Amino acid sequence: MVPILHGPRFDQLFQANIVLSARARRYTVTGFPGPLSIKAVVRGEAVWRVAGVPYRVDRTACLVVDHHEPYDLVIDASEPVETFVIFFADDLARDVANARLRPIESLLDDPAPRARAVLSIARRLWTEDTPLLAVVNRLRRTAADDLIVLDVQLRGMVDHCADLLVRVRSERDRIAAAKPATRAELHRRVLRGRAAIDEMIACPFDLEQAAAAAFLSPHHFHRTFSAAFGEAPHAYVERRRLARARRLLEETDAPITEICGAVGYESAPSFTTMFRRRVGMPPAAYRRKLRKAR
Repeated sequence: MVPILHGPRFDQLFQANIVLSARARRYTVTGFPGPLSIKAVVRGEAVWRVAGVPYRVDRTACLVVDHHEPYDLVIDASEPVETFVIFFADDLARDVANARLRPIESLLDDPAPRARAVLSIARRLWTEDTPLLAVVNRLRRTAADDLIVLDVQLRGMVDHCADLLVRVRSERDRIAAAKPATRAELHRRVLRGRAAIDEMIACPFDLEQAAAAAFLSPHHFHRTFSAAFGEAPHAYVERRRLARARRLLEETDAPITEICGAVGYESAPSFTTMFRRRVGMPPAAYRRKLRKAR
């Protein structure tokens, strides 16, 4: 069993599974090349930057950062931001990758090869439409004190990371291009455009700007995005706006008009119409219902 540490020293990274829960108003990390990890936020939001691309994480999405991939972290908020981060020991990540990525026949012949497989997850925000976010939240609420049970939970978490590779391959296969290398490049580009969309949630949606971030024409970006992810860019924007609006209604006392602007709507009536259509009640009623339930 790989050891599990809750208050690690830097020199213990890579050798142990590490679960970190922290609160801060301001915190900065620059160029940190850690092990395979999952970044989640319980309250507020934090920005991780990987390969020059910012990923704004709140409780509606999580981020997987690959082994030894340098990243920056910036927290700058008026209220404390609560983060929940899991670092996976190299031995555990490689063992799961070895079992999931190699043919079964080769595992029977050589169960512990010297050249072991490595999980490499496409950089993106994993949102509420994937099981990973729910699994992370469940682990946060129910992480076992028993180290053997927690080891099983974390092993299952890495297995979920491996499942993401299956999803990525499926997305690539849906892209209309003859060569696998072309499909992979187009997938990488629409992910870059999707990250740009996430950064534009508080602004009116601009398809041309998102396409420019992906180095594609607007029509090509729209078609490729829709094929890969099963929803059009406009639908993705509305889904992410709704998730952010619900979080702000739950976590803050901000006026509805302020939340409306924070999720990219120029008028409160259009925001209220969208929210009522998707949630079944207007924003003010949703907030009142939550507070009565507390």
